[in-house]
Amino acid sequence: MVDYKTKVHNIYLAGSFYATDRLHFAGSVAYNISKAKYDVVNMVTPEDALTNLSHQDFTFTDMDQYSELDFKYIQLTFGLEYLLPNGVSWSADVDYADLTDDAPYVYSDESGSMLILRTGFKFEF
Repeated sequence: MVDYKTKVHNIYLAGSFYATDRLHFAGSVAYNISKAKYDVVNMVTPEDALTNLSHQDFTFTDMDQYSELDFKYIQLTFGLEYLLPNGVSWSADVDYADLTDDAPYVYSDESGSMLILRTGFKFEF
């Protein structure tokens, strides 16, 4: 038997603020740290398999690192909404996300960042 251990820590904070009757701010921060790994795998290999299939590798060397995970993820959001006359509002939002993969193995390095900027109008009727 082999143990697979996972440790995950999440922090999430969100808030909003009405600066005036017409101006509203909102934002959030999300942070995740995840680590997971196998114990070292020691399998007994039948002698018959080694003689008949000598070209195969049955040693399980480094298998414990195959599904090792170690990454950090942060996401920041900020937005504002301004109420215009006649049920119209204008909004602007910024989203930033960053993933740092400290144990790239199976799918290669998944690290990267993204920045999203949005703006628009809302019409209420």
